[in-house]
Amino acid sequence: MSDKNQAVKPEEEKDNRPFAGIMFLLLGTTLFPIQDVIIKTLSGGYAVHEIVFLRGLFALPVVLIIIHFDGGWRSTKIGSFGLQLTRALMGFTSYTVYYMALAVMGLAETAAITFSTPLFVIIFATLFLNEKVGWYRWAAVVLGLVGVLIIVRPGSGLFEPAALLAVAAAVTYAASIVCTRKLGRSTTGASMTLFTLIVFIICGGLLGLIFSGQETQSVHPSLQFLYRGWIMPAGQDWFLLACLGLISGVGFFALTQAYRLADTSVVTPFEYSYMPWSVLWGFVFFGMLPGYHTWLGLALIVGAGLFIIYREAVKDGRVFKRRGFGLNSPR
Repeated sequence: MSDKNQAVKPEEEKDNRPFAGIMFLLLGTTLFPIQDVIIKTLSGGYAVHEIVFLRGLFALPVVLIIIHFDGGWRSTKIGSFGLQLTRALMGFTSYTVYYMALAVMGLAETAAITFSTPLFVIIFATLFLNEKVGWYRWAAVVLGLVGVLIIVRPGSGLFEPAALLAVAAAVTYAASIVCTRKLGRSTTGASMTLFTLIVFIICGGLLGLIFSGQETQSVHPSLQFLYRGWIMPAGQDWFLLACLGLISGVGFFALTQAYRLADTSVVTPFEYSYMPWSVLWGFVFFGMLPGYHTWLGLALIVGAGLFIIYREAVKDGRVFKRRGFGLNSPR
């Protein structure tokens, strides 16, 4: 817009719609556990980079349709290219290592570890944004990390190395969330989704060229998932890959919109709605239920995360006081 002074206020209003952000997040947390089931099912026969690559190709038309209904090509804006690329690479890394962990671990255990994301957001804010964090929130971070250790159980005979991949997924996802919020005022959710999807396709293909069919003596399923060669999908698997494309196209857009439209402290608590779905689908499709140590660790992680979010809300009380849940926000 040529008149920047007139554009400031509407743009700020547009970027703070908590109710819309919550609804988009709930849509994403409902869809992605179904994706986890499909990927875990396919992990025994396909390479992780092939799944990411083909899923991206199937998701591309879905995202193009979303762009059409989200204002068309005229409304697409890249914003900061460097920030877009960083966000996309962090997202690609997060989802790839998450899928590698998923090949070995149960849906609930993997999801529980990645719920430590808010803890790493706090750490990043301190290290890179020079944010001052009081001892209350540092205590919550320590408590949450203890919960992660209880689930991972390093040094014990029951330690699963793939759990470290889930931790890495939480760290990189936290970085992508910070980038998403920063980009929210300079671009659209559809633009970010398309940019990320293109990076996923390119990086999936590059990983395939580097790792596909490489010899490895490791019998660990996560590494097998990475080093396995590409194969032509079977008939039913084409349908599953197409479902992945539909889910990821809509799901990525939903999560992007959630963190673009609302403050992180408002929408992040609803990330935990992922867990009931993970427990349900893990039991229905794989007959797996989380053990007591997972529930204990999850309780510490969720408790610490919710306390951090509460402290953020207290620090910036306008999230709810000024606009409530955003029901009266301009559209």
